[in-house]
Amino acid sequence: MGKDGDITSKVLIPKSSHSKATIVVKEKAVICGTKFAKQTFEKLDKSVKIRILKKDGELANKGDKIITISGKTQNMLTAERTALNFLGLMSGIATKAKKFSNMAKPYGSKIYSTRKTIPGIRKLEKYALTIGGAYINRETLDDFFFIKDNHLSTNSNIKECIDKLKQMSPNKKITVEVENLNQLREIIDEKVDIVLLDNMTPAQVKSCLKIVDGKFECEASGKINLKNFLSYAKTKVNRISIGQLTHSVSNIDFGLDI
Repeated sequence: MGKDGDITSKVLIPKSSHSKATIVVKEKAVICGTKFAKQTFEKLDKSVKIRILKKDGELANKGDKIITISGKTQNMLTAERTALNFLGLMSGIATKAKKFSNMAKPYGSKIYSTRKTIPGIRKLEKYALTIGGAYINRETLDDFFFIKDNHLSTNSNIKECIDKLKQMSPNKKITVEVENLNQLREIIDEKVDIVLLDNMTPAQVKSCLKIVDGKFECEASGKINLKNFLSYAKTKVNRISIGQLTHSVSNIDFGLDI
């Protein structure tokens, strides 16, 4: 905002001016971020009156009124863009997550987030994912063990890696990333919780599921998007993790009208 605040509004809008405004969504969307938008206005004007017309998780159509605001005009205009940014980003994530979740539902697959989130707004992104019906993989790096390919660059034996983790913390869940059928066969008799099938084709995922035969959950991940998603969902893999839910989301367009 800058140390001098919204200098344009301060010059053009009388300090005594009060206004009523409405936030409108300009396209069909799953609404998310209303509480954060509300807090933005309240931060600048303790006396502001806000009414949330569409709650987080509700589906809204183009032109629907989302929030009404009544308060000091200067403060309202100062908070406007930040409030709309919360709504735009979070509704964009929730809307995309809902689209994938709805597509996966008939096949019993669950949609999961990835680690492709941004420090500082990570919790907002993950909250928006849950509003859209997706699940959170890890909140933090110590939630559970996750053996990835880079871990194996210095510890090439997957079984030894699993043993080390179990010795350190026997009750922690373990996820292992595999890139091919041979790696999967290496750990098929190990007690792990989830196997992440990295950058595999739907046909390869199907083959993996036959090998695993329900011994542990399988998660398909890597280069999955709306164009190829159904081919993965139709395998009935337990979980599908999708990075583009957060790393390439399209903001939903909102506007504030006084």
